[in-house]
Amino acid sequence: MKSLLVTLGLALAAAIGLGAGYLLWDTPKNWYAANVNKLGPGAENDLIRYGRDLIVDTARHIGVNAENPAMRYAGNDLACQSCHLNAGLQPFAAPFVSTFATFPMLVDNQVLTLHDRINGCMTRSMNGKALPDESREMEALIAYIRFVGKGSPEGVRVAGMGLKPLRTPTEPPDARRGARGYAKFCAECHKDDGQGERKTGSGVGYNIPPLWGEASFNAGAGMAKTAYAAAYIHDNMPYGIHYEEPVLSVQQAWDVAAYIISKPHPPAPPIAAPELQ
Repeated sequence: MKSLLVTLGLALAAAIGLGAGYLLWDTPKNWYAANVNKLGPGAENDLIRYGRDLIVDTARHIGVNAENPAMRYAGNDLACQSCHLNAGLQPFAAPFVSTFATFPMLVDNQVLTLHDRINGCMTRSMNGKALPDESREMEALIAYIRFVGKGSPEGVRVAGMGLKPLRTPTEPPDARRGARGYAKFCAECHKDDGQGERKTGSGVGYNIPPLWGEASFNAGAGMAKTAYAAAYIHDNMPYGIHYEEPVLSVQQAWDVAAYIISKPHPPAPPIAAPELQ
């Protein structure tokens, strides 16, 4: 009887262990949980932390009004996370998680490196000039992007990367309808004139970014494309929503995107790396 109980006990333990193994095997990894605050001291971790700071507080370090004139690489005071929300860790808000693992890539029969991709943002979304490849700032951005994508499969974009595909609208995007949608959903934060809200006190940059005008992204940026802007708006705006519970309808998102893009933006640069999701 004792041996039977031992046998049953071992069998039950094995079954529980096997079941737990399957549960663990089937548990999806949260690729969007990277946290620089958990990093210890050290030069490499300092570089990663600086990379995150560049993304969150871009204007202070390399914006058009940066304290050091030699560091004014951007042509505006936007932050990288004005578009790449939560320091590049928000699903379907152009996150960074799979970025390092998918570069270099072939685009239009040209090899595009991660340096090229970053400088595509610098010259278009930031309306500025390229960061030198050997600069500490470029090294820091790449270190941070590598860190948030640690362990992600090479050459694969994990779920939530880029933008969530948005259905074609029932009617063609209309900027006039978009103006009404903007007034209803966007103007409270981005203001009637689209110029957002600057940081107060000694801060440099914006709490809420401008959407058009000289201080905004230029006409070559990804956000200057109606389909890109509509998908982004639908799943991320007003700020704080979850993509599974959008506030704007598909048609409203397309219309608001058309309205924003109809406004003046700086011209696109003559040559720049492609702007990707």
